[in-house]
Amino acid sequence: MEAVEFANSAQLHSILDELLNAPYFRLFKVNLDRECRFWKKPEAKEEKEAEPEESCSAPPELSDPEAPPACSLDTGFASEGEMPWGGAASSPFGGVSSSSPLGEPTIPWMPRNEEVDRTISSKEDHLLQGALEGDCSQPTFWLDMCNQIPTNVSEYVNLQLNPERYTGYNGSHVWQAIYQENCFSNQAGLEQMCYEERVLYRMLSGMHASINIHIAANFYPPKKGVRNVTEPNPDRFMRQFNAHPDRLKNLYFSYVVLLRALHRASPYLYTYPFQIGEADEADRRTTMLVQRLLDSHILTSCEPVFEAFDETLMFDASDGASQTHQAALKSQFKGVFQNISMVMDCISCQKCKLHGKLQLLGMGTALKILLVPEQQIATSLAREELVALFNTLGKFSTAISAVEDLSHAFWAKHGQDKDKEESSGWPLDAAASASEAEKPAPSDRT
Repeated sequence: MEAVEFANSAQLHSILDELLNAPYFRLFKVNLDRECRFWKKPEAKEEKEAEPEESCSAPPELSDPEAPPACSLDTGFASEGEMPWGGAASSPFGGVSSSSPLGEPTIPWMPRNEEVDRTISSKEDHLLQGALEGDCSQPTFWLDMCNQIPTNVSEYVNLQLNPERYTGYNGSHVWQAIYQENCFSNQAGLEQMCYEERVLYRMLSGMHASINIHIAANFYPPKKGVRNVTEPNPDRFMRQFNAHPDRLKNLYFSYVVLLRALHRASPYLYTYPFQIGEADEADRRTTMLVQRLLDSHILTSCEPVFEAFDETLMFDASDGASQTHQAALKSQFKGVFQNISMVMDCISCQKCKLHGKLQLLGMGTALKILLVPEQQIATSLAREELVALFNTLGKFSTAISAVEDLSHAFWAKHGQDKDKEESSGWPLDAAASASEAEKPAPSDRT
């Protein structure tokens, strides 16, 4: 993956770092208040008896007692009514009165009606399966890929004021649910997965790796009299990745998937108006940075690195698979992604939920760009999806850059000189395997 390493360090990372600080990309809205549909929140008594690691705050020895809770969101606004463009919090473009000028009465409560009979006969079910095959062949099939990550809320969050870092929250139960949801069949193990299932698994694993790298790189918060800036935890990084090079491999793979999506959408993005309200100098700077990113060598050339993933191999019926099988596979793929999106509602740490939804929306947007017909890209993307796509690309870029820094910090801390570090082959040998292309196995379609 030398090509990705070089492109990321030489061009992409610096451009993305500046780009994501622009108002268009740092202001993001997503629904963080949806109810968890997979398990209920424990009662107060149960919360009191919960294990300490389920807490959403850093241990006392790591945190500043005067600092706000690690999981709470910083909106960056002096009051609830203050928004970046003025006006009330309900609208980014002006205030809206909370009282009804029409004086309309509230809708009265109505008693619950009789239950709906949801019986479907076997013949009707067969007809619906036929309709499913037709729906999956439509070019609009992938347009609702991200509909379980709703962004129809009024409040914006400044991502720069809510960096991804250690909060003390233990999300292992959430990740367990995510990996369990990524299951198209009862088969176990990566080798038994079909091609599409492996692609989604590797993207989720890459996202998981990126999150853990950000946590390790930003582990110890500033503490009065101890440290003025956030400091890394290289030991944590090495514990999670030294014996698991596949996790880094999946991070690189996911980065390539996002770059392919950016490359495919570049004709549309090159002329897209990245502005909020009336265009100003900051908006023109944002457009220029996006164009510089799209003009980077890796995105304008036929780099071999892109061969690590080929979206045209997904749902490919040319190998003899039936239309019914392909329709079911498409439906499963989208359904699994949407179920995983709903799992994000079960994260109790607000900052963790924000970054989890942001990155999953970014990956879903990339998949949508790669799977819809090219002529549909221009009309299929919403602003929040673009914000999520670029921010997710930036997060993966930062994570890749941090791998070498955290590795150096680990060896330096434990008295290893550079010669020993290089002789160990870490982390370059681990990442190099990411250049192996993800291709369907001969048995994938049988």
